[in-house]
Amino acid sequence: METAPTPPLSLWRAEFTDAATEQAYRADVQGRMARQLRIALWVWAALLLLFALPDYQALGGSRVFWALLGYRAATALLLLMAAQALRTRPHLAPQGRMVMCLEMAGYPFFFLFLLLRPEMRTWTIGMVMIVNLSLFIFVPGRVALGVWVALAGIAGSVLTLLLTGTALSLAPGLTLLLTLPAVVGFISANRLQRAQRQEFVVRSRLQQANAALQDEIARRTALQAELQRQATTDPLTGLLNRREFGRRFALDLARAERDASPLSVVLLDLDHFKKINDQFGHAAGDEVLRQVARLYHESFRAIDSVGRMGGEEIAVLLPGATLEQAAVVALRFAQRLAATPVVHGGHTIHLSATLGVAQRLPDENVLDAVLHRADQALYAGKHGGRNCVMRAQPDGQFLRHAPEGG
Repeated sequence: METAPTPPLSLWRAEFTDAATEQAYRADVQGRMARQLRIALWVWAALLLLFALPDYQALGGSRVFWALLGYRAATALLLLMAAQALRTRPHLAPQGRMVMCLEMAGYPFFFLFLLLRPEMRTWTIGMVMIVNLSLFIFVPGRVALGVWVALAGIAGSVLTLLLTGTALSLAPGLTLLLTLPAVVGFISANRLQRAQRQEFVVRSRLQQANAALQDEIARRTALQAELQRQATTDPLTGLLNRREFGRRFALDLARAERDASPLSVVLLDLDHFKKINDQFGHAAGDEVLRQVARLYHESFRAIDSVGRMGGEEIAVLLPGATLEQAAVVALRFAQRLAATPVVHGGHTIHLSATLGVAQRLPDENVLDAVLHRADQALYAGKHGGRNCVMRAQPDGQFLRHAPEGG
């Protein structure tokens, strides 16, 4: 399988040239980037206020001190407000414009410091160099916007130094000195952000591949379940087919032999089903079978297995039920069936059924043997007038089951 090419990255901006891909990357990193930026802003604000102490030691309560302190406090407040805004608007972090504005607002402090405290010129130049490096490495943002901030800081610092008496011949050297940390920071940040975007592409493709795999697994699982359903159920009624019904009998037989418990079978055949097909059509007959299947599901236990043996014959396995108990359940179902007519095509079709009931005998280890006796009981019921429940007695006789008191 061919791998899709990596989206191209701008050489100097270290961003995706495709706007949609870049937007997706920013959305992915905005939470993490916002947290990192909040920490950077808190540290920045703390350092600004902390360095007011050396100012006070050197300047006391002079106007210069208060001017510097005012700028420090205003900048720190701005930084803390920005950090708070990032809690509710994390998308501002990867956009980079807010960071650029904060950095632009912070640089004039050094220009002011050079003007008000020229004796600290060397120290201030060193701080500007550190800041030129830090704005790329330690403050999360966009490297392209950081370049403009660094250029403004370098130009402003050199110009301020010239205004405070630095010789013009030193300007090129100062410019180079202040530029070198910015170049190092830019190259480092550029490589880092390119690597982060390449990692994003790999991770996104892995997530897509994993999602596709999960979809395929779900599709195959659903297909397997559908194939299993088709292999074990009757397509018209949704009842078990004869093969699956036989498998369920084997399981119930093993349980009955292990627990020495009874196992009974009920076999149902709808009365005059051929007349229903002839009078109302095969679609009506199919709807009748579906209705009977629904009644079975509603009337029997979850442990009972219901299967279509063919035509209109339906069988039920009743594990744990004696012949008498199975006959009672069968009669109750027959009564419910008679009380539930089928409405189809504007016609009301009243139903009745003949049911044969047999309990497995100790020597019966195959389904056909038990079904044969239930079928014989059903056949006797058909000849006896239909619409009844017949019991296959162990001695070979067939008795009509009547409700108690009937």
